[in-house]
This record gives sequence, C-alpha cells and structure tokens, in this order.
Amino acid sequence: MAENFLKRLDNFAERSGTVLAFLPLLLVLLQFAIVLLVYVFSTGSIQLQESLQYINAMMFLGGAGYTAFKDEHVRVDLFYSKFNARQKARTDFFGTLFLLVPFLILFWHASIPYVLDSWAIRESSVEASGLPFVYILKSTLLLFAITLTISAVADLIRHGRSFFGGNT
Repeated sequence: MAENFLKRLDNFAERSGTVLAFLPLLLVLLQFAIVLLVYVFSTGSIQLQESLQYINAMMFLGGAGYTAFKDEHVRVDLFYSKFNARQKARTDFFGTLFLLVPFLILFWHASIPYVLDSWAIRESSVEASGLPFVYILKSTLLLFAITLTISAVADLIRHGRSFFGGNT
C-alpha cells in the first residue's frame, strides 16, 4: 500500500514538473514581446508587464516540489557527499521531519488566511489598468505549499523505509 501511495506522489511530482516546464520559454517570449512593444512600437501594456509576475510565481513556487522530488534543490554539503546510503537516508529523513515539516506547518498556517482574504475581496492590481487577478497570484503560495508537502510526505516514506530497514 505504501509503495502504491509513494508511486502516486512521485507521479504527481513528475507530471507537475512536466506541465510547468514550458513556463520559462513563455516567460522569455513574453518579455521579448514587451521589449518589442516598448522600444520598437513605443507602446506597452501594464497587464503584460504584470503577467510576468504570474508566470514567474507559477514557475518557481509551482516547481519547488518537483525540484525537491528530483533532489535538485540547494544543499550546503559539508559532509553529506561522504555519507553512505543509510546515513544519507537518515539525514534526509530527519531533515525533512524536523526542518521542512515545521516550515510547511507554519507556511500553511500563514498563507491560508492571506490567500482567503485576497479571494474574499477578489483583490486586483493597484494599477488602474493592471490585472484584476491578484488573488490568483497569491494562490500560487498554496501551490508551493501543496507541491512541497507532497514531496515531503514522499521523502518521509522513501527515506524512512531506507533508514529504518525497508527497501529503498
């Protein structure tokens, strides 16, 4: 049962990374279009400018869980590279349990009211002609929390089995 659950979590992380992988290209193309509009055609759009923030938020906050799933996150490695598989599993398990999980609890606690308040008033841009979807932008915080929580649960299962004597 745990193996099937772990496989589902890993599949979700893999799919989310695949879906979000097109966003850097979209960001570059949109920025190029904005530069053309401003410097070649002497026009511009605040909505296009603000859409860069939405894409950037989706790209980084949505991709956090995928990055953790692929073990491509930043690691300050003083000793880890010299550890054997069991020591790495122990470090990853307890690091996730005592560092990432408390962070996620606090993050969920702080971000849910923040996002719900924004949705309650359908918060829009402070710019008169800006995008009227700031509440959606703020919802990317929950996307971050969801993907990183899924990754943390999968890591606890994976590294816990490895460390406590199960299969890797």
